Parts: sequence; C-alpha cells; structure tokens
Amino acid sequence: HPDCQPAVIKNVSSACEGLCKWVRAMEVYDRVAKVVAPKRERLREAEGLLDIQMQKLNTKRAELKTLMDRLQALNDEFEEMNNRKKELEDNIEICSQKLIRAEKLISGLGGEKERWTEAARLLGIRYTDLTGDTLLSSGTVAYLGAFTVDYRLQCQQKWLALCQEK
Repeated sequence: HPDCQPAVIKNVSSACEGLCKWVRAMEVYDRVAKVVAPKRERLREAEGLLDIQMQKLNTKRAELKTLMDRLQALNDEFEEMNNRKKELEDNIEICSQKLIRAEKLISGLGGEKERWTEAARLLGIRYTDLTGDTLLSSGTVAYLGAFTVDYRLQCQQKWLALCQEK
C-alpha cells in the first residue's frame, strides 16, 4: 500500500515504524522469492543436467585416454617395426654387396682355375718324364762329354726315341 511508508508511520508510532519496515521487507522478500524460486528450480535442473553431462564427459575422457594409450602403443610398435625393417634392409644391402664381391672373386678365380689346372697337367707330364730326362742327362754327362756337340745331339735323339718306345 502506498501509505505504508516507514517515514510517514514514524510520525504516528515508532513501534509501528519497525513493524512497517518488517512488512515492507517481507513484501520485498516475497517479490524476490517469486522471481528467484523459478531460477533456483532451473538452476537445480541445470546442475542435474550438468552432472549427467559431466558423467558422460568423464566416460568419453576415459574412452579417449584408452584410445590414446592404444594409439601410443601402436605408434611405438610401428616405430619398432620400422626400425626392424630398416635393420633388415641394411642387412640385405650388406649381403647383396658381399654376394657381388663373391661373384667377382669367383669369376676372377675362374680363370685362375683354368690356369692352375693347365699348370698341374704340365707338371704331371714333367713328373712322368722326369725319370727319362734324368736318365738322358746322366748318360750324356757320363758317356758323351768327350764327343762333339753334333755327335752328342745325335746320340741324345736316339736315346730319347728308345726311351719313348719303352
């Protein structure tokens, strides 16, 4: 009511002034409570929704952490496999180089094999002829030393022909 003013009522009664102040305060409180009550209700609902959403968020964060841990494990495994692959590729390269060098060595020694085979064959022939050569040489030294070169050559050729027949 417009006449309910504490300053006006103070002139009439000081006890009523306090009562007027209390009534006005209650009226202001009632107006504020009517405005605040729906807001408080909406706040409780919003806090309830917030709790639900925070639970969902925490669930998603836990899922994200699990996925991130899995991703990190896969990345670590991928890096380990890449290192292993590089190691194997390096090993393949080293083996390829060794194989190329071995092929070069074998092809280089292939000619040596033929040369050594021929040398062994010739040495075998010389070994076979060694007894006869020794016989001809010792006979020349022992018996033909006093004769002329032409006569010595003629005798050596006859002796060689006789050795080859036998």
